[in-house]
Amino acid sequence: MRSLSVRFYSSLLIIGLIFLFSIAPGATRVMEVSGVWPSPGIIYQGERGTALTFNVTIGDEPVRWLLNDLKKKEIQKATFFLDPAWVDRHTDLTEELLVSGYDIGIYDLHLGRYEKMSEDEMDRHISNLLSFFKEQALEPAYYRTKGDLLAPSIVKRLRAQDLLVVDYLIDEKMLKENGSSIEGAVVALDLVNNREKMQESWTEWHRALSMNADAEYVTILELLASSDSKIKLLD
Repeated sequence: MRSLSVRFYSSLLIIGLIFLFSIAPGATRVMEVSGVWPSPGIIYQGERGTALTFNVTIGDEPVRWLLNDLKKKEIQKATFFLDPAWVDRHTDLTEELLVSGYDIGIYDLHLGRYEKMSEDEMDRHISNLLSFFKEQALEPAYYRTKGDLLAPSIVKRLRAQDLLVVDYLIDEKMLKENGSSIEGAVVALDLVNNREKMQESWTEWHRALSMNADAEYVTILELLASSDSKIKLLD
């Protein structure tokens, strides 16, 4: 009888645990880094590593050149935030980005459009953006806007469709002028539509990045995972 009783309560415990896991939110829906600015859920800083990110809005040769140079320098982890209009104009180059293995994000130049949208319209807009990228065989995991930061309500709608909102701690001006540590930072660099200027800028940026001798380039998710307080529920 005792053996039957033990097995009965063990079964109840297992069923209870399965139920709890089934109703718990997915990890991808609740993980946020401790560096938020200023609203919950906007990633810009972790604790270990450096997340190198590039904003792409125009041009093709500078992007192709940079991809080749990243390969030469054995920088295997970076994220390219792409303007949808750029993707539409350069489908061949998006394929190169895809083959390169770098992470992809959406770079939205028109933050103000959300002001006139209802929640349903926001959801459709985000869904349409994702569908467009997926039609190009791209799987964007991140979202960034040009200019002002998004309101928390919009961040939540983006998270509902599994997009992490990423800002930055260091931009190109800060990188070159301050000589500050890049440890734990998201670094955001804007690509220019001129190959020679791109080479000049990247040479300066890379020199500044290399001043941090122990710098380790990580993905945004790896930077996220480096934070001890990476769990934040968005109510």
